[in-house]
Amino acid sequence: MKIVLLALLVCFIGAGFVPLFSNGIDLVALKKQEEERRKNIAKSKLVVNDSNINSVSVGGKKYGFVQLESDEPLPEETAMSLPGKESGEDQTKQPDFWKKQQDELQERIAKLKEDIDREQLDLNKLWSDFYIKNIPAEQDAIKVQISQLTNQTEQKKLFLSQAETQLEDLHEKARKAGVPPGWLR
Repeated sequence: MKIVLLALLVCFIGAGFVPLFSNGIDLVALKKQEEERRKNIAKSKLVVNDSNINSVSVGGKKYGFVQLESDEPLPEETAMSLPGKESGEDQTKQPDFWKKQQDELQERIAKLKEDIDREQLDLNKLWSDFYIKNIPAEQDAIKVQISQLTNQTEQKKLFLSQAETQLEDLHEKARKAGVPPGWLR
């Protein structure tokens, strides 16, 4: 018994002295190497173009997009903006101009929230159906529906955050343009 305890004691003491006498890892040098490696890595930017617009992978997740809103102005808006800067200046001084933009954004936000809530209810029903079914073929079909609905919900959540950001930007633009706060209430 004493021999076993003595052997354990020697092992513990030996384990304590091993890092002192061996060529251990220098954490400071390792940190510097990692910082240099990160500096040398090119910063990748996500570029969405016509070839990859239907699916984009970010952070290991792949997002599929069904429909995207165009950033290009509508033909009516371009016709309004062409006559000159004076008409654009006059429009920004009208309360209807700001109120119309705010109403459009608020309607879009409300519609997206309703769609997200409805899709979440559908998703909950699909999950309950998935756990009720015992046949693997039916479960696989439900899994496909769940993944498609999840992608659509994530896409709408992304559009919702963009619309909320646009609404905040509209308020900021109005404030910078000197619009009275009552116009956007």
